[in-house]
Amino acid sequence: MSDNNNKSDYRPWIWIIVTSLFITFMTVFVLQLTKDMVKKRAVRKIVTVEERLEPFGRINLVTSEETLSVKNIEQPDLPEQKEDKVLAPAMKVELSAGPEHTIRMLNVGPTGTMVFDPAVIKVSPGDTLNFEVTDMAHNSTSIANMIPSGSEGWVGQMNQNFSVTLDAEGIYVYQCDPHLMMAMVGIIQVGDAVNLEEIKKNSENLKKNFAMNSDRLDSYLSQL
Repeated sequence: MSDNNNKSDYRPWIWIIVTSLFITFMTVFVLQLTKDMVKKRAVRKIVTVEERLEPFGRINLVTSEETLSVKNIEQPDLPEQKEDKVLAPAMKVELSAGPEHTIRMLNVGPTGTMVFDPAVIKVSPGDTLNFEVTDMAHNSTSIANMIPSGSEGWVGQMNQNFSVTLDAEGIYVYQCDPHLMMAMVGIIQVGDAVNLEEIKKNSENLKKNFAMNSDRLDSYLSQL
């Protein structure tokens, strides 16, 4: 009875050993199979790359007796394209209706800081211009050499509203005395611009007083 028990004790160990050997064998087999597949795949990739690099044409070498001629490909004549800088034309000021017109003195207005509004105005001979002190510390004074010949100018007092009636035709340029360096100027055209060329000539000296907004006067004149 004891012999049978001893024999039966070896059986589980035998099965364990057999099973282990089987698993080891299968593992080695699978690893070897995988390794072979990887090698075949790598070789296949190399072959594919080489196939892609195969020449697709012939190269003809030019011998010393041959010359290589290059023919110029004729291109159709195309119009030469030039980069033109097109400046938008200034909006021309229209004649203001009515016999009276108001010009405000502003710290900030439609055309910038320290301006008259409107900065450019066209009126008829005999019309009255009312200068209104909307913001403080401003006045309006005509510039002697920038008004029609023989006409009378004006000198407005600081922080005071005043009116002036203009009869002589031509262009009147005026300024705010304390803010001339900031180009606080305005233009009134009465009737026809008979003195426009003289105004443009004298404007160069006036612009020397501007510390900023140096192109403001030219912009105003372009609106006439």
